[in-house]
Amino acid sequence: MAGLTAYVGFFEICSPKKGETVFISAASGAVGQLAGQFVKSFNCYVVGSAGSKEKVDLLKNKFRFDDAFNYKEEPDLDAALKW
Repeated sequence: MAGLTAYVGFFEICSPKKGETVFISAASGAVGQLAGQFVKSFNCYVVGSAGSKEKVDLLKNKFRFDDAFNYKEEPDLDAALKW
């Protein structure tokens, strides 16, 4: 079910154009991880947020997100969300 949710959310609801930046909240969860992979396969820049350093490392190193941050430790979320 996670795959279908990620697919529909990305391709049907989000409908990004190639090269755009896509932000995924809760990116280390089942749906977020898959959505990030769809984003990367569509040649978009993907940024995710997660709740721990370990999850951020997972996003960047295993799932190849372009950038990720820990929302619990980020002092300025507005600044973190401006690319």
